[in-house]
Formats: sequence, structure tokens, C-alpha cells
Amino acid sequence: MNKLKINKKKYFKLNKAIVIPVLIIVLYIFNIEQINAQIFIGAKSGARVSLLKYEDLAKEDFKRKPFFGYSAGLVTAFKVQKRFLLQLDILYTQEGKKIDGVSDPSIQNYAKYHYLNTPVVYKLDFIESLGSRTFKWYVGAGPNVNFWLGGKGKLKSVELQEESIDQLDYTIIFENKPANPEFGALYIEEPNRLQVGLILSTGIVLEPNPGQSIMIDFRYEWGHSYLATTEGRFTNVTAYEDDFTATSQAFQISVAYIFDIINKGKKVKKMYYENK
Repeated sequence: MNKLKINKKKYFKLNKAIVIPVLIIVLYIFNIEQINAQIFIGAKSGARVSLLKYEDLAKEDFKRKPFFGYSAGLVTAFKVQKRFLLQLDILYTQEGKKIDGVSDPSIQNYAKYHYLNTPVVYKLDFIESLGSRTFKWYVGAGPNVNFWLGGKGKLKSVELQEESIDQLDYTIIFENKPANPEFGALYIEEPNRLQVGLILSTGIVLEPNPGQSIMIDFRYEWGHSYLATTEGRFTNVTAYEDDFTATSQAFQISVAYIFDIINKGKKVKKMYYENK
């Protein structure tokens, strides 16, 4: 019975994370004639650096390091008013942690977390002149929704060395640690798999052809939700537990190439981000 309840929660949260962004897209497509907007769809990828901010990390015992990852997926943009647009992405995103022991240098905990990321950003665009040329840039903000898919990591400690284990390659399991746990597992009893935060964004837009745009985007992501409300428990280690009372902060740079699927590049139509 317990496993059935856990699976229901998992699939409910996953469906919620997917359905909400898709519903927004459907509603905007359905009302395209009313809002008189363009719709752009394309691909996006980028590099990111993240760092966990802990509620109560003993700095004399542990040292944090930034984690470098990437993101990739689909991007949609809807021009809803003259200088305003709505952008919604559906991305695979990597975040993680790097913890080194200070009081106990043998401890090393490096992990990579996998997310389904669905940010929604509201943007305001500008046109500036540089000599005889003009360029376009924007600022934006909006909510960020992450669904935690899972993760893996590597752990080193004195306790493992005493058991002749140089490094433990572990996999995250979102449930309470059972009486007979799996080897190489990290159990998280109360994870916040649906995590929310805020995005601040800025960037530039290039328009190589009518109906096509290249966006170079810079983002700061501020996480509001803790990764979990309890500590993670390892199968093979009892002296060290993984602290998840932390929020994620990240910087990201990405490039997107998008196409106007309504006007299909007709020169008589306004181009993306045109505010004249």
C-alpha cells in the first residue's frame, strides 16, 4: 500500500509539472486571433553553474563548490503586446552539489541532479542604436518550476575506507530507507520534487531572416523550495547523512533558434521583438 501511495504522488507531481506549461501553450494558440500575436517555437541549449544555499551548513566542517552543468530542450515565445512577450521553455536541466570535508578531509560528496525545468518569463524589449546599426535587447522575470527526476553521486568517507570501499557510487531513491536497503543507494524520505523559484533574465536578439530569431539569453535563477525537509540516508554509511535543507541558485547562458510558425517568415509581417 505504501508503494502505491508514493507512486501516485510521483505521477501526480510529474503530470502537474508537464500539464501546466502545455495548458498555457494551448490557451495561447487557441486565442491567437484575439491577441494578434506571433508564435515562435524552436530549440535551446546552454551552460549553467549552480550552487546550493544551505539553511544551516557548518562552514567549519564542510566547504561548498559550484556545480557546472547544462540544459537543453524546447522554447516557445508569444508576442502578446507591442513590446511585451511571454516565453515558456520545457527543458532538461542539470544541477548538483560538490561538498568537501574541512574538519574531516576524507569526506567528499559530489552529486548530479536531473530536472524537468519549465520556466515562464515575461519580457520587455528595447531597440538601441550603435552608429548606423540597431540592436535589440530585453529584460524579463517570471516563475521557475522544477520537477526533480532523480540523480546520482559519488561519496568518499573514512567509514567507507574502513570497509575497503574507496568510493561509493550511489543512486537517489525517493522513499524511506527500508529494512533491507539496496546497495549504493541514497534514500530521501520527504523530498520536495516539485520546486519553485524566480528567474531574472536579459539578453539580445538577432534576426538573420524574416520570421527567424537567435536569442542569446543570460539568466539568474533563485530557488525558493528546499530540496527536501529531511536528510538523505546512505545504505553503506551511518556516520554521514546528506543535507538537503538547501535551495538552488544558478547562472545560465543559453542560445535559442526559433521560427515563426504562424507568419512563416512573411516579410509583410512584423518580426520578432519589433517594437516600431
